[in-house]
Amino acid sequence: MNEAKLQELALSLGTPSFVFDTDILTERARWIAGTIRPAKLCFAMKANPFLVKTLEGYVERYEVCSPGEFHICVQSGLDMEKIVLSGVNKEYEDVRYAMSQGVRHYTAESVSQFYLVERCAEELGKQVEILLRVTSGNQFGMSEEDVLGLIRTRENYSHVEIRGLQYFTGTQKKVIKKIAAEVAYIEELIRRLEEEEGFVSRELEFGPGLGVPYFTKDDFREDRALLEAFMELFREERPYEVTFEMGRYLTASCGYYMTKIMDQKRNDAVNVCIVDGGIHHVNYYGQNMAMKTPILSYFPQHPIEEEKEEEWTVYGSLCTVADILLKKLPLKDARVGDYLVFHNIGAYSVTEGIYLFLSRRMPEVYLYGEKDGARLVRGALETWKWNTEE
Repeated sequence: MNEAKLQELALSLGTPSFVFDTDILTERARWIAGTIRPAKLCFAMKANPFLVKTLEGYVERYEVCSPGEFHICVQSGLDMEKIVLSGVNKEYEDVRYAMSQGVRHYTAESVSQFYLVERCAEELGKQVEILLRVTSGNQFGMSEEDVLGLIRTRENYSHVEIRGLQYFTGTQKKVIKKIAAEVAYIEELIRRLEEEEGFVSRELEFGPGLGVPYFTKDDFREDRALLEAFMELFREERPYEVTFEMGRYLTASCGYYMTKIMDQKRNDAVNVCIVDGGIHHVNYYGQNMAMKTPILSYFPQHPIEEEKEEEWTVYGSLCTVADILLKKLPLKDARVGDYLVFHNIGAYSVTEGIYLFLSRRMPEVYLYGEKDGARLVRGALETWKWNTEE
């Protein structure tokens, strides 16, 4: 999206608001899917649930990690065959409901989750498939000991087939050597399970957690090179199906956040501007209290009278000193009514912010495509009603 179109949308749609460019998203999804082929692409919908319908036809799986996310899939009319029900704290009612709706693919984050899926499948007379998630040392997944225990008793479960393993260690990784070590570890475990337990994995779902560039000092040329370097680890064919789960790497580049300068002042030699958004809407990975400057556009709504740049500290509208978006942002003749548009905000910010803090209005959300223009998919929501007694 060019600068002229961004300014036009900021003025016409109002602020604060999110705009997700579906043309950018589908082009990137098409490129990723083509680059990783024959591996399958799984969308971790927690990155941005507003994009699930847009990605239909571009991804082969949707990772769903909560009952709410599953209801979004139902409402969106997604093919239940494409859903893998994942996440910690799966509960009986939710697993049973998903299974009754036709979901066949599951992950087990613990031994008890495995038994829960088996129980629901037996009650409903279903045959389902499950991936055993292997922990990387945090709260997710199971130890090798627990994985081995389930595999050694796999013949006892008549309604659940253990299809293979799932492995994900974290996000924003840009060092291929580290990712290569993770690939080597999980594939060595697959090999040992076959040699020592006679268990042949049919699938590996792997989350590479590839990093994306956000800030002005990042090297944006590395973005595509990172995936291509990662795929060098998979040049050889595997005897099992490989699925890559991606969220941030798939969606980050398609998003924009639009906000407007509402007030200005000078506090102890610091130029301060207050915008109508804040950290409850903008949450880049690793912002470090605004010490890093993301890519953004500045749209003054007046003739520029002062060509000299001044540095501004940009605060949001929350009553907390933590609500700081940018430090030392150079702007020419910045005034109340001017617009700031944050780029690369297609992942997480739309759902990850502290939205109910101070009971402020939630921003509007739009999908934009060159062919059809901007389409409102969620109006502004007043949150004060959720922070008071009924």
